[in-house]
Amino acid sequence: MKRSKKIVLLAHCILNSNSKVVGLSQYPGCLDAVITPLIQNGTGIIQLPCPEMTFIGLKRWGMTREQYDIPTYKNHCRNILMPIVYQIQDYLLNGYIIEGIVGVDGSPSCGVNNTCIGYSGGEWNKATNQHQSIQEVPGKGVMIEILTDLLLEEKIVVSFSAIKETADCSLSPL
Repeated sequence: MKRSKKIVLLAHCILNSNSKVVGLSQYPGCLDAVITPLIQNGTGIIQLPCPEMTFIGLKRWGMTREQYDIPTYKNHCRNILMPIVYQIQDYLLNGYIIEGIVGVDGSPSCGVNNTCIGYSGGEWNKATNQHQSIQEVPGKGVMIEILTDLLLEEKIVVSFSAIKETADCSLSPL
């Protein structure tokens, strides 16, 4: 059995940009710059669920942390993350190494170092200039915050890093 026993968890859209809000993806499918080195290193990959897609669906528009920071969405995140936490526990109990969890900075759900805020209410359209109030600020996205809390409850320590969706989609170190 040739197993590296190394595993990384990735935000859903790193492996499937089709789950992103229409118009926001910086790459066509999966993010090769992150995926290829993991494959070459023999690292196993667990794809985190996309909480926004599983909560609202593909026909959603871009939203901010304030809009997702509500009890029903937080509960949704807990529900879809518990199977992931159980997998992490089982891997750790069997001698595997969780090398890290990679989120997407700037995301209202999957931001690790930064998230986006600025919702000012009302209908989202160009006429309201709502998009001009959006800003990236230090802090975690809602799902990453929930995942961090769930792992802490289970006394599991895992490092978090994030891609920054710029033209090169750079990755902060694990």
